[in-house]
Amino acid sequence: MSSIFSVLPTLAVLAAALPLRAQDPGLAALEAASERYAALGSICADFVQVLDNPLLGSAKTSRGRLCQERPNRFRMDFADPEGDEVVADGSWFWVYYKSLDEGQVLRFPLDPSRGGLDFFREFLSDPAAKYDVVTQGEEAVDGHGTLRLALTPRSARGLVSARVWVDPEARLIRRIEVTEDNGLTRRVSLSALALDPTLAGDYFEFTVPPGVDVVSNR
Repeated sequence: MSSIFSVLPTLAVLAAALPLRAQDPGLAALEAASERYAALGSICADFVQVLDNPLLGSAKTSRGRLCQERPNRFRMDFADPEGDEVVADGSWFWVYYKSLDEGQVLRFPLDPSRGGLDFFREFLSDPAAKYDVVTQGEEAVDGHGTLRLALTPRSARGLVSARVWVDPEARLIRRIEVTEDNGLTRRVSLSALALDPTLAGDYFEFTVPPGVDVVSNR
């Protein structure tokens, strides 16, 4: 009777003869973009954001410019609606939707484990550890060839699912779509990307407008 020790060499030969499983092309593109992001100090882009609220049956489009500075500073300046701001200053996350309530700004402690609206940090900082990734196909975004990827969070991140459109040639994200826990779907298209732009030292500071109340959630 042959022992398990006599079978092991045969199994080793068979395993060596099997082809290695190819890495998912979308995951490979996302990790390549992650490597490029890790080498940057800052990144900016124009954005067009569409918020789809299924409960209200409405969609709202906004646009502006966003910037991120590693590791955890972020700013969204809205041109439409003008005056809206979202700022992460490294310690606090400020949300001022002047178009909805010009007399109130919300302030939250910054959670270093989540990127939130900081899309670059959320999806390009160690993405394979946060998400299971499935490639859904190819799609052109503003004339750029991209791979559309479905991302399922491996742990609670404030969202149910996400999709990202990664440009494998430029190693950049061109579009993001997230479905949040509350059912809201947020789609953000990015253009005019600037890599390592020079930003003023106080760029990521939020200044509370005169007469505006700060509502803090600790």
